[in-house]
Amino acid sequence: MMGSPPVLLASFDIESAERGEPLVKVASYVDRALIERLHQYPDDLRTIDRRKFEELVAELFVGFGYQVELTKRTRDGGKDIIAIRRQEVNTRFLIECKRPDPGTPVRVSAVRDLYGVKVDDGASKAILATTSYFTEDAMLFFEKHRWELEP
Repeated sequence: MMGSPPVLLASFDIESAERGEPLVKVASYVDRALIERLHQYPDDLRTIDRRKFEELVAELFVGFGYQVELTKRTRDGGKDIIAIRRQEVNTRFLIECKRPDPGTPVRVSAVRDLYGVKVDDGASKAILATTSYFTEDAMLFFEKHRWELEP
């Protein structure tokens, strides 16, 4: 995919740390040109840069009204995105993004790993976002833990 890299807009709110919120809040990860291109050519999701896929998923959760933290590229602790919403009930989602090579499914081992990270972290739920599909065993594991995991 061609084009300029997305612009990262962030705000810094020193008082947010006192409220237990992230110090840096991201306003927009994904540029409009990328969104328009994916709307026109949805198959590009299968080959999109893996980091751009993470940014796109993060942007979706910003749109859903969550405070979003995109983790660092490496040694991310098994999660790519942390999405928090403070409303009637506080929720904290861990999101792992998988953009495997086209035709390669997400296996049960990746789902089990995410479940372990969710339990260790104490998050409300863990979500595995992918551009591919899940193996039958992976879907069975999701179903077994449907209140804690989401494909």
